[in-house]
Amino acid sequence: MKLVKQSLIPLLCLVLFACADKQPTRLTDVTGLIPDLEFELTDENNKKVTAENYLGSTVAIFFGFTSCPEVCPTTMHQLSSILSKIGESAKSVNVLFISVDPERDSAENLKKYTAVFGASFIGLRGDEAVIKEMTKRYRVTFGYGEKNQQGDYEVSHSGAVFIFDTEGKARLLATQSSSAEDIEIDLKNLIDASN
Repeated sequence: MKLVKQSLIPLLCLVLFACADKQPTRLTDVTGLIPDLEFELTDENNKKVTAENYLGSTVAIFFGFTSCPEVCPTTMHQLSSILSKIGESAKSVNVLFISVDPERDSAENLKKYTAVFGASFIGLRGDEAVIKEMTKRYRVTFGYGEKNQQGDYEVSHSGAVFIFDTEGKARLLATQSSSAEDIEIDLKNLIDASN
């Protein structure tokens, strides 16, 4: 019996070290639950890009639109502030702002919009069908209201931010109820783990 107990000690230590390697997160840990980063879109410079263009960087994706009155600018400002607080290591982060309003969000509009938030922010666009397929992949929704006489319409969309590691694996999900502090801590831990 004593021999069995002694042989279990190294096994127990191994299990504890394996568990200790994975830090608990404050945000929702979506490792293995959300598909890897995958897309084929056009960036704000009118260049075709895929997820592979961003491998090697920590990537946050947010689905929004440039004429969004509240959720988008609030989320983008929050992410910009968080990256500033993280400092030098945040230069390895790309925030991909994916338009759910391709009819009004030209590459030029996206470029002007993302420039406000900093060099880490990149606008991406694609046909509505491509965006619908991508939002379905990441389990978010968007929709359009009726056009008014001026041709304007409202766009409803999710406020979620998906964070992927340097290999394009989904790791974290921040929602509108996530605090800036929680996003900062988990994002910094993810960046540090990649270095």
